[in-house]
Amino acid sequence: MISTADPFVDEQIRRLEDRLRQEQDVPPQVLHGWVEDARERFADARVTSFVPILVERAVRAQLKSGSVAGARATAKRLLAGELPRRWRHTRGVAGRAEEVARLLPRDEGQVLVASAWLHDVGYAAEVTVTGFHQLDGARYLARHGVPRRVCALVAHHAGAAGVAELNGLAGELGEFEDERTLVRDALWYCDMTTSPDGARVSFDERMAELRARRGDSDPVVRALALNGDERAAAVRRVEDFLRRNG
Repeated sequence: MISTADPFVDEQIRRLEDRLRQEQDVPPQVLHGWVEDARERFADARVTSFVPILVERAVRAQLKSGSVAGARATAKRLLAGELPRRWRHTRGVAGRAEEVARLLPRDEGQVLVASAWLHDVGYAAEVTVTGFHQLDGARYLARHGVPRRVCALVAHHAGAAGVAELNGLAGELGEFEDERTLVRDALWYCDMTTSPDGARVSFDERMAELRARRGDSDPVVRALALNGDERAAAVRRVEDFLRRNG
């Protein structure tokens, strides 16, 4: 542990880390690393009594930054207890995203994996407002300081625009940009090749399961007539990328 010249400050930071560990579902070693990095950054602060405050601000900003650890913690808190099947699906999607991320530049890979962890938080009761989970999730994350790009990926994942059109929410979804990049396609791919229980399935199997589970009248199923080809094309682009680079 990095130590300051002031034992009182050291004790305050130790207590801060203990408190954050109780509040946040982040791996202890990850949280400790964030605390130590922040402590080192502010080691030369002219007023040492301010250091614990600065460290706490820095760590809380990290938790909100869209980092993978913070994203996983947020998703687990919102889904694991209330919606265990949705949590299993989310874990499966994130696992696939981690595999794809290894083939991407580091920053792009982290955006993909963070978005994968967060993509379905809009189903949680705490988050639901309109009942359109992509939009509700994106707005919730934006309110909590998650980077705009991650929020937009969550907003548009898995052909959300088609559902928004049917639900009369296209204007609201337009608050977030659909970036139409490989990262966006990869998030769609990971979601649409993972079953509700987190197992790997083909795109065709996933769409068949979706139709059977939701029924023909559901807007999510009806939206397939509007953008099913776009979803399939995104999956093909990622599969081509994986074949070339895997």
